[in-house]
This record gives sequence, C-alpha cells and structure tokens, in this order.
Amino acid sequence: MNLVRSIATVGSYTIGSRLFGFVREILTASFLGAGGAADALVVAIKLPSFFRRLFAEGAFNASFVPLFAGILATKGKEEARTFAEQILTLWVGALFVLILCVEFFLPTLMPLLVPGFKDTPERLYYAIEFSRITFPFIFFISLTALYSGMLNSIDKFAIVASSPMIGNMAILGIVVVFYDKFTSSGYAFAWGVMICGLLQWLWVWIPALKEGVGLRFVWPRFDENVKNFFKILAPAAFGSGVVQINLFIGAFIASWLPTGAISYLNYADRLNQLPLSVIGVAVSTALLPILSRQIRSGAWENARQTQAQALEFSMFLTLPAALALIFLAQPFVMMVFERGAFTEQDTCATALTLQALAVGLPAYVLIKVFSSSFFARQDTLTPVYTACCGIIVDIGLSIALMGGFHQAGIAFATAAAGWVNALLLGYILWRKGHLSFDMHLKKFISRMILTCGGTVVLLKSLQFIVQPLFSKGELMRDLSITGLISFGLLGFLFLAHLMGAMRFHQLKHMFFART
Repeated sequence: MNLVRSIATVGSYTIGSRLFGFVREILTASFLGAGGAADALVVAIKLPSFFRRLFAEGAFNASFVPLFAGILATKGKEEARTFAEQILTLWVGALFVLILCVEFFLPTLMPLLVPGFKDTPERLYYAIEFSRITFPFIFFISLTALYSGMLNSIDKFAIVASSPMIGNMAILGIVVVFYDKFTSSGYAFAWGVMICGLLQWLWVWIPALKEGVGLRFVWPRFDENVKNFFKILAPAAFGSGVVQINLFIGAFIASWLPTGAISYLNYADRLNQLPLSVIGVAVSTALLPILSRQIRSGAWENARQTQAQALEFSMFLTLPAALALIFLAQPFVMMVFERGAFTEQDTCATALTLQALAVGLPAYVLIKVFSSSFFARQDTLTPVYTACCGIIVDIGLSIALMGGFHQAGIAFATAAAGWVNALLLGYILWRKGHLSFDMHLKKFISRMILTCGGTVVLLKSLQFIVQPLFSKGELMRDLSITGLISFGLLGFLFLAHLMGAMRFHQLKHMFFART
C-alpha cells in the first residue's frame, strides 16, 4: 500500500466533489445571495452536520476503522464482518430514535440554537422548515460512513472517495430542476441535501456487497470487540461533540450580527474547505487504516515513517494553498460568487472572512494528521483535551472580536483555536516519542519557508500585472484570475524544486514507492 498514491486517489475524487460543491455554492449565492433564506439554509445544513461528526466521519470513524482494520489484519474478513454487523444493528436503532426526537422538538430547539433569528421571523421560519427536510440526511450518511470504513480498510479508497461527488451532483440536479417550484429556492437545496445522503449510501453499499463485506441485521451481542468500540467511542464522541458545540456557539454568536454574517462565514468556509478537504481529509482517510494495521502488527518504525511522510507531503500541499487564499482572497471570491444576488459588497465581506480563516488552514490539516496517529493507537481521549483547549480560545476570541470585526473576528478566532489544538497535539506526540523532528524534516521546514516567501512575492507581482483585466468583463476577469492561480502554482513548484524543499524526483519516488 502506497500512502501518497492513496492520498492522491482520495484527493483527486475530493477535488471533483468540491468542484461540484462550488457549483452548488455558486447557485446558492446566485439564487439566495446573503439574505435571510441563505442564513436559514446554512443553519439547516449545520444541524445534521453536528450529528454527522458523532454518527459518521468523526467519532464513529475514529472508533470503528482502527478496530475493523485491526481485526481484519489479525483475524480475517469473517471476524471483521461479524463485528461490523453488531455495530450496524446498534447504530441504526440509535439513528431512528435521534431522528424522531429532533423532528418532533425542532420548533422548540431552533430558537435556542440561533436566538438571534427570533428578531427576524422569516429566518427562523425557514430554518425550521429547511431543517425538517435536511435532518434525515444523517441516517444515510452514517450508513455511508460504516460501509466506507470497511472499504477503506481493504484499500478500496476510490469507491469511497467518489461518493461525495455523486452526492453533490444529485444536489445540483435537484436544484436545477426544482429551484422555481417552491416559495423559496432554499427548499430545493434542502431536498437535494437529503437525497445526496441516500445516493452516497447506495454508492458504497453496492460495492461492499461485491467485496464480500455486505452486512445483515443481527441480534446484537456485547462481545469484547463491541465493548472496545464503545470504550473508544465515548471519548471520541465527547471530543467531536465539543467541536460541534463550538461550531454552534459560533453560529449562536453570529446570529446576533446583521443579516448576511452567517452567509459570509459559510461562503468563506466553502473556499477554505477546498484545500482542507482535498488535503486534510484525504491524508487522514488514507493514513488511518494504514497506521492502524502497522501499529496493530507491531511495525513501529514503519508507522513513524508513514506519519512523517504524511506530515511532509500534507504541508507541501497546504502551505501554498493557504498563501493563495490569504493573498488572493478577493479575486477568488469575485470569480466564484460575484454574480446574481451576490454583490461587490458581499465579495469584500466574504474575502476578509476568508483571509482570517485561511490563517488556520495549515493547523487544521496538521490536526487531521496528528489525530490519525492517536486514533490508530485507539487513543481518542487526548484529542478531546486539546480540542477543549482550542475551543476555550475560540469562544473567548469570538466574543472579544465580534464587536469590532463582526464575522471576520469569529473566523480569526477559529483559526487561532486551530493552531492551539495542532501545537498541543504535536507536542504530546513528540513527548510520547511518536513524532521526531530529524534533520531531513528540519531541512524541509526551512526550505519551505524560503519557498513560501518567494511564492508570496510572485503572487503579488502577478496580481499587480493582471489587476487591470478584472474590469474588462466577467469572462476576462475569470480567465485572468485562473491564469493568476495557475502561474502561481507553477511558480511554487519551480521554487520548491530550486530551494530543495521538494524536488521533482522526490515527488515521483513518494508516489511510486511502496510503504
């Protein structure tokens, strides 16, 4: 199994998914702008996303994948499948209870989650209406996570990585066909989200059947494996819950800001999520099952080398992305969103928010890499402690900065909290002897600093040259920004080779070598 090639596989499909996701956001900006319905739709998507971290990619993945991969490596496929069937039965029961409770109490819950919406009844009404439609998404995406964890553990990364792209395509199809069939086009987006979850589950369920890991409902038995799952799940769920509570606190705080602030945060986050998903999620998705197998089989040195390679490769990709989002924020936002109901004023507000968020982009990718190391060792408690420290920083800074800087202050608080979390995780790994800064890594860091400095100079010079073209019409604007990004990327690769941070032959070796 090659780590970098697995990352590339997951990342390439994630790029496709994010491109379709951007089209979705472009349609949202064009149809809804940054008004009340747009704010309500953001909240309606955040609500199932909160539980997604518990029942799907977050706590569930951190608990299920290491155990399933470890059982698979030591006891075989049949034992691993038996374990998965126990979890499936328990998980489906819990999901049904959750969905029924939330749907019934939603009119009471929503004013508590976003109290600022009570001053704008239209936002509150749409938030409740849209959430009723989007919330069942959590059922299907949780089943998707279960089957995805099994497929990733047998190195079927491509199938899993392509499922979000299929989901985003479904959302686009629903929106394009039905956007004018409702009193608000937000309803079309909400239905698209729910159907997205259904298709993603079907996309991984059918290949799982073909690979011999199809699951049946069984009478649950709390054997040793199931008990271990819940022992690991408890702190992981608490940690994921704390992080998601923090996100809701951000929405809670932002709900008191003028209409549009939540939408600005959402649009900026969508741009920031592109490199985070392509790099951070791809690295953690590929890294977790590989590390779990190596650690379970006692290959400690291989595990350290795998982690070091993931760290180096992810920073090589993340740092230029962060620089581009910081120094080219306004052109990015202008090209992607500024059309229809999305105005020039919206572009300026979103760009400032994006710059603040992008400061924390490298930190959140580091969190993905470092957390995978803890999860592979079945330690889900340490990331909880570090996440709590980050959340304290986030809440404190959000309250302190929101008055003067509005949503940009909240975004900067999120970035600062990310760095606190990442540095604490790295320090603990280093103290435990699981992370070492050898001479090779130190040279890489120093050379990357020089490469990034040169890239900043190049980006600002290129922007100065093409800036006059931005006012020559939408097509010329978009082409000039695309050219600016492309030449900036090529310049970074050339500087990285020249400085010795990452030479072309090293990239080739990392991609084709086996781990």
